[in-house]
Amino acid sequence: MNQNLLKQAINRDKVFKKLLQTELNQGANANHLAFLDRGIENSPYRNEIDRYPTYLLQKSMTFRPYPQLGKIPEINPDSLSFLHEEITEACICLGRWEQEELQTLWMGKNPLRKAQFWSSTKIIPVLNVLSQVNSKFPCSAVENWQIQNPEDECMKASFDAIVEDIVSYEKQIESSNALSAMFKRFETREKLEKWLQNITGNYDLEFQGDYGESPWIMNPELVDCQRKEVLLKAVSETDKGENLLSAYDLTRIISMVGWHYYLDPSLQIPGVNWNSLKPIIKGLGKDTARFVDVALEMLGLENVIRFPVILSKLGHGPSSLRQTIETTYMAFVQFVDPLPKATGNSAKWRSIAMTLRGVIPIQDMENFDDESIRLDARIAAEVTEIIRRVITEELDEVV
Repeated sequence: MNQNLLKQAINRDKVFKKLLQTELNQGANANHLAFLDRGIENSPYRNEIDRYPTYLLQKSMTFRPYPQLGKIPEINPDSLSFLHEEITEACICLGRWEQEELQTLWMGKNPLRKAQFWSSTKIIPVLNVLSQVNSKFPCSAVENWQIQNPEDECMKASFDAIVEDIVSYEKQIESSNALSAMFKRFETREKLEKWLQNITGNYDLEFQGDYGESPWIMNPELVDCQRKEVLLKAVSETDKGENLLSAYDLTRIISMVGWHYYLDPSLQIPGVNWNSLKPIIKGLGKDTARFVDVALEMLGLENVIRFPVILSKLGHGPSSLRQTIETTYMAFVQFVDPLPKATGNSAKWRSIAMTLRGVIPIQDMENFDDESIRLDARIAAEVTEIIRRVITEELDEVV
């Protein structure tokens, strides 16, 4: 945008004289005027004409209040066109404060297309457990929770340690896959899927699969060690299905975790209270994928931003069915940006939830090092570009 031309255009007499001089320079006459007879051939918008009907269907995208439970917000389908073609699905939600209310702007690239999002979905069964227990036992403190095997007293671990192990992959207790499969034992697959659908409003999603390993404890129970009370027991096993969600679903879920404190109770994950979310928040802070760290480093912001929060959950794997290597990344990022102070403005609160899914075809399923390396760099590069646009507020300008 040329700010100088915008300022100069305030002088309407000067604009008129400039345009009149153009008429004279072009030798205009009554039979051929410079602007009336300019013709579409010289218009910079001639190649857009075929798209006019589509453009007329679009509405201006503005920040709106956080969506109601079970409602899919209006998602701009074109605003993430800058993402590389190897990013096949994506959904971003920007948050900002207006008149002391959280306002959001949603944008996507195939945001509602069902796909495998691998381990990025593992936080969902954990949140379902919180929802069940907080609703039934609101006075039970999460720091007293323990998951145990009623048939083997040696198989037990604290709730927060298990959550951390799922995200960090440190295997202090058991593999991330086995622990995540265990959390799915606290609700029937059909009810868990319906619970998620009722939150995101996407009734096309499927969430009845596992994570490739048997549960650490097949019939676990969740107990309050302080009150010596069983809070939740395993349900009867049911047939397995698929885990096929959308980028929007995951962005919606991680945004509800990150913005929980600011949301009206009617907009929060049902039943979940702030204190019980704290181990989830701390666990998501220990994700092994550090794409946002890399982005801040690449932008020279790692020692500039204040009060950073980076919650994320990776997903990654080769698909023999699709002959591809795939990486998914769900993240919530928040920090105070002091850069505006350099121009005399106040520091700004930046807050964003995002989910990306990157896919690269594999040439040889026996050796896909090159494709894996390339995809890892691609995700890092695209997250860097997203954070850059957050800082420059280019994402705020989508229409």
